[in-house]
Amino acid sequence: ETISLEDDLNYDDVGAVEFAASFEHPVPILPNIKVKRISLDETADSTVTFNFDGNNFSTDIKSELDLSHSDVILYYEVLDNWVNLDLGLGAKKFDGELKVEDAADTSVTEIDETIPMLYANAAFDLPFTGLSFGAELSAISYSGDSITDAKLRLRQNISVAFVELGYRQFAIDIEDVSDIDVDADISGVYISTGLDF
Repeated sequence: ETISLEDDLNYDDVGAVEFAASFEHPVPILPNIKVKRISLDETADSTVTFNFDGNNFSTDIKSELDLSHSDVILYYEVLDNWVNLDLGLGAKKFDGELKVEDAADTSVTEIDETIPMLYANAAFDLPFTGLSFGAELSAISYSGDSITDAKLRLRQNISVAFVELGYRQFAIDIEDVSDIDVDADISGVYISTGLDF
């Protein structure tokens, strides 16, 4: 079944929180590892009448969309100087749900899928400034389905800490994920901070 987040459920602004950690080592033949946890859980109210999961929803519809997921990425450093390039493979594990309810009916659909992803990360350092520009991409496309998780970023390193400002797009268009069609495009500006040893 297909349901529109914007037209049917009235989702407008959707925010996300991400925690990430990378481990890089000096052994060339072994891949480095990055793990990420993205919390993407929003609620919305709607009054549009529609049919979903065999139920007719109308009047004071409340919904909760949870597209939270974890990433495990194995990658190699192809370049590591003032130009940095990482390439690898990953897996994106969704463990969320879509809950829709009105006064008469409630539908809860689990979103529980693991999807392989291609990974690339590039950065350009400005020498002696601690400043860098970069882009990170995890993506896959097959049989008309696709997922894209992309970032453009500006990072300032200050000793072992960093502050990052960027733009992120998370787009998913997949049929029959846990018996529903998921088509969402969530994008916007983000800011983050962390430690880089």
